Amino acid sequence: MDHIEVDLHLHTNHSDGALSPSELMELCFERGLQTIAVTDHDTTSALQEARECASKFGIRLINGIELGTNYLKDEVHILGYGIDLQDVGFQDRLSVFRRGRLLRGKKIIEKLVSIGLNISWEMVRNIAKGDSVGRPHIAMALVKSGYSTNIKDAFEKYLNVDSPGFVPREMITATEAVEILRDNGSLPVLAHPLLSTSKSGRKSIQNLIELIPKLCAVGLGGIEVYYGDYNSRQVSHLTEIAEQYSLIKCGGSDYHNSENRNDPHPGDVGPPPESVDQIDLAISREF
Repeated sequence: MDHIEVDLHLHTNHSDGALSPSELMELCFERGLQTIAVTDHDTTSALQEARECASKFGIRLINGIELGTNYLKDEVHILGYGIDLQDVGFQDRLSVFRRGRLLRGKKIIEKLVSIGLNISWEMVRNIAKGDSVGRPHIAMALVKSGYSTNIKDAFEKYLNVDSPGFVPREMITATEAVEILRDNGSLPVLAHPLLSTSKSGRKSIQNLIELIPKLCAVGLGGIEVYYGDYNSRQVSHLTEIAEQYSLIKCGGSDYHNSENRNDPHPGDVGPPPESVDQIDLAISREF
């Protein structure tokens, strides 16, 4: 198998990852990566520290983001590459999304306490440390308190749809997310469209074939083809879709350092270097 040089889907402790930006950069260097994207949920706050550290290691860092959206009954995630960090309107939208995560998190804690689980909002905030609290932080609290064996187990028992602690999150539509990213001048990419068995709650988008042309109509530029634990059949299927709609074939490990067994690490999976060249061409300004 060829050495992986590119990983375009990585998280830090500024959202729901476990490593600091500097720790993540050091790991990426140790794993032999040359080009990466930090794609925290609803925040770009990790990017300055990540860039300073990446430059010391000779790693190219692409400014990234991941936005949660919905389409019909599906939760759909949209990545953005080449984010303009100085876009005040964009940063204002992100702050609204983060407030929504906080409100949802508090409601989940209330539900879990109501069924007899002894966890608190303070505990979750201490685990999160950053400014984008999400369900993975609550899952970590459940593991730390002995209610679950690992994060995947916590999601399955308490946090996924039809679980006792589930609270739906008000989200923008997938098309709105693509438009927000295009307005920012960045490249919108559809994240993890198919089932991943090693990830918590990574189901296939049921209406994928219907959704993609709608997203393309408003500016979708890429799709994750090489992702997580996708098998060759999934990669082939997504490659066909990418080629049909002229989408850049992106991908990465979606690394959180979550301690889930079989969770891919940086450099385990990623797109070929030519995908980065295509991203560069797709974005008119330097990033």
